[in-house]
Amino acid sequence: MKPNPLFPLLTSLTLAWLPSQAQAMSFGGLTVTPRGAQNLNLETGATDLPSGGTATDTRGGMVLSGAKMQLKPDDSLVAQNATLKTKQGGVLKANNVVYDLKSGTASASGNVSYSDARVKELTAETIVLYVRSGFVVASGGVKASQPDMSGNTLIFDPFTMRSVLTGPFSVNTRYGHPKGALGTKIMLTFGGSSLISANTNPSPDDLARFAPYLK
Repeated sequence: MKPNPLFPLLTSLTLAWLPSQAQAMSFGGLTVTPRGAQNLNLETGATDLPSGGTATDTRGGMVLSGAKMQLKPDDSLVAQNATLKTKQGGVLKANNVVYDLKSGTASASGNVSYSDARVKELTAETIVLYVRSGFVVASGGVKASQPDMSGNTLIFDPFTMRSVLTGPFSVNTRYGHPKGALGTKIMLTFGGSSLISANTNPSPDDLARFAPYLK
C-alpha cells in the first residue's frame, strides 16, 4: 500500500474533534470545563471550545464563562459573549474577554459593563481586571449610574474601598457636583455600598496604591 502523500499535511493542519463530554481540564492555573466538544489544533496546540465553557481560578476567585472559548497554551484564554465574576462580588460582561496567563489580567472589550456592591452599570471602552490584586481599571468614556459619574479612567481598589477617577470628570453626589478638567483626579471613598466622600485634591500618599494603574 502506497503512503498517502497528504497524511503529513492533514496531521499538521487538521483540527482533531474530541469527545463532547464536559471533562474539566487544567490550563495555566485555571480549571476549564467545556460545555461540549473540543477542537484541538495539532499545529498550534490551541484548543477551541465552540460551545463555550467555564474557567475557574480558585486562588484568585475568578469565574469566567463564555459562549465560545479558545485556549492558547502558555499564553491566554479568549472568551466571547463572556461573563466574569470576581471574588469581591463584581460581575463583568463583554463581547470579548482575554485572560492573560502571565500577567493574570482579564481584559474586556465590546459592549463592556461592570457592577458590584458599590458601582452600578459601569461602562467603558475597555475594562481590565487584575485578578491577583483585585483592582478594576475602566478606560475610555467611563460612565456609571451609581455613583452618577463620567470620566476618562476609573481605578477601583476593592480592599481600601477607594476609587480614582481621572478627568475630564463629573460626579453627582449628595456632597455636590464636582467636575474636573483633563489631567485632574478625584478620589471616591465608599463605606459599604454608599459613597461617603469625594476628594478633588488627593495627596501623593492617597494615590500611591493607584500609581501602577495610573498610566
